[in-house]
Amino acid sequence: MDIRLADRLPPCNIPHEATPDAWLPQESELDMPVRPLSAPPSRRRLARSRQRRRLALGAFTLLSFGFGLTTMLDAFVGGGVTPLEWIDALLVAALLAWTGFSCAAALGGFQLALNPDSWERRLDDPPPHLRKRVALLAPIYNEDVTAVFARIEAMRADLDRERLSSTFDVFVLSDTRDPDIAEAERRAVLAARASPSPTRLYYRRREANTDRKTGNLADWVRRFGGAYECMAVLDADSLMSARSLRRMAGAMETDPTLGVLQAGSTIVGRSTLFGRAEQFAAWAYGPLATWALAWWSGAEANYFGHNAMIRTRAFAECCGLPHLPGKAPFGGAILSHDFVEAALLRRGGWAVRMAPTLEDVHEEAPPTLSDMLVRDRRWSQGNLQHLGILGVKGLHPVSRLHLLRGALAYALAPVWLLLVVLSALLAAFPVLGGAQEELFLEEGAGAAFAVSLGFLAAPKLLAVILACKEGRADSFGGMRRLWASVALETVHSTLTAPTVLFGHARCLLDILAGRDSGWAAQRRDVDKMAWREALKRHAPEMVAGLALLACAAIAGPSLGIW
Repeated sequence: MDIRLADRLPPCNIPHEATPDAWLPQESELDMPVRPLSAPPSRRRLARSRQRRRLALGAFTLLSFGFGLTTMLDAFVGGGVTPLEWIDALLVAALLAWTGFSCAAALGGFQLALNPDSWERRLDDPPPHLRKRVALLAPIYNEDVTAVFARIEAMRADLDRERLSSTFDVFVLSDTRDPDIAEAERRAVLAARASPSPTRLYYRRREANTDRKTGNLADWVRRFGGAYECMAVLDADSLMSARSLRRMAGAMETDPTLGVLQAGSTIVGRSTLFGRAEQFAAWAYGPLATWALAWWSGAEANYFGHNAMIRTRAFAECCGLPHLPGKAPFGGAILSHDFVEAALLRRGGWAVRMAPTLEDVHEEAPPTLSDMLVRDRRWSQGNLQHLGILGVKGLHPVSRLHLLRGALAYALAPVWLLLVVLSALLAAFPVLGGAQEELFLEEGAGAAFAVSLGFLAAPKLLAVILACKEGRADSFGGMRRLWASVALETVHSTLTAPTVLFGHARCLLDILAGRDSGWAAQRRDVDKMAWREALKRHAPEMVAGLALLACAAIAGPSLGIW
């Protein structure tokens, strides 16, 4: 599928009196009750899987923790281990366990990607004919109308070429509040429906956007879900090929236990330096990351809220989400609903799986680091809400692990920062600890630092090797350019990682202070950011960095590496 999007839609010459009532099909209601999270699980059971893989993954993670703890304590023991040094050692061990988990998962994913007989490889052979109808759902909220409808028209044209128009219907589900944007949506719908495409396009705008995206999808399920076996959920920036949609729908028909099939995504359309780096990382490392998740999660995988195929009746049966008790940011509507919906579907006896072999599944990423942190503020609040859901009865242990890891992805940011600050203080001011500076830096932290670098580098190296084995190196300009790009991206991610960690720590403090993230439209496209704006947004990180450099100046040049 051609992923180059049109700059603008064709002019609209359709009469103004066309009404939205004609833009919807006949309703086919489907019951989707709001259920308490503590509702009893279904009696439907799936066969056990991935037990040996999970045991191996857990063992590797524990060994990583043990290595970090013993290595650091050995470095400190010469002068007696002080309470601050115990804290430092435990922080190193916890973070080594975190990175060790990811490294071990990447090793398993690499092995699975080379297995031609895996469940995931069977997606390459969909049934010759699709028998069930599928709805392609595009929820939007105050988005760039031209870009959204250009993507939708590209997907409709691709469905036409693959002769899938009788199987797929497209629904644009608007929660837009801005009247000018809503008018632009109306005109875009008129233009799109006037096109000769046989793929049907429908449009609905809610009068009240209750419960945000979850309420938007639930409204569609209750009104129209009965007519469709599956729904492919998109985001405003999603772009999926008809071939991938066909393979996903085929998998749902072939496997009646499948509740969700989540595709991995690549990033397109970025022009800023930050955006291009993120785009390269998604194309180069993303496939292995999807294989890694498929390797250890099996039928207990996760759902990311978009670019996924969902069995409509299973979703209606399991995913009527209630509000959490209390006020925002920890109570109220569930923001990161996707992880919770995946857990509830698995509790209901439905398989949730990854689809690593799909191609031409694209999305966009925030164009700047600041925009990414704005998005992560909302995500962090939603993921931290999951801490209150971990104890819900009947959830699969792996589903609980997904919820916990999602929360820790943000909650660990202060841990990283505390480790850096505490290590810098112990090195700059030896009186705080019992170890000498040279011993601490060279024998203790040096070994842990080297292993940590190995854990971070190994998944990237394996991802590049997998890209070469699958013949994808040419899409990066050949082997040499691919490796050169990996080197540049590694430098870029190394330089931006401290700012991301600092930003996540600020998000956590903001949430603990009781401030709700709200619901604002995401800025998806910008050419550049002014230096003044960048300095204003990132001044706290710069001050913190200068303070750490001052500690390095006191302790000596060896601390500068940290």
